[in-house]
Amino acid sequence: MTKTKVKVVSKSGLHARPADTLTKLASKFQSKVELICDETRIVNAKSILSVLAAGIDCGMEVELVCDGEDEKEACRELVKAIEAGLGE
Repeated sequence: MTKTKVKVVSKSGLHARPADTLTKLASKFQSKVELICDETRIVNAKSILSVLAAGIDCGMEVELVCDGEDEKEACRELVKAIEAGLGE
């Protein structure tokens, strides 16, 4: 299991377009990919509805948790994408 904290920098948080970008990227990996928000909400990062329902805003810090055979690569690529603003 690989965990890392990352700050959401896209201007409007994880609304529809960035959430779509995130879930599509997460789905490319075999590993289970989750976002932990506020230490209590665990969100499936491969589900756009789950990501949208989490209400993740710009500036929020979330913990990215990847677990599986390609967890390190998944974590690295997802952190890179989130830190780059997910195309926003």
